[in-house]
Amino acid sequence: MIKRFIMEEEGATAVEYAMIVGLIALVSFLAFQKLGMQVTRIIAAMFRSLETVSTVQFNH
Repeated sequence: MIKRFIMEEEGATAVEYAMIVGLIALVSFLAFQKLGMQVTRIIAAMFRSLETVSTVQFNH
């Protein structure tokens, strides 16, 4: 019974496609999560720079 299930070709493509889609979704999620944190840090650094520039400019 198990051997017949493993050797059966019907339906295997749907399972394979589901595994590929799941893997792509996982990799995309992790990449966007890491990229999002980097973008947040860059934007925060830009705002800090702008605050520093505006503070220096208005104090003179």
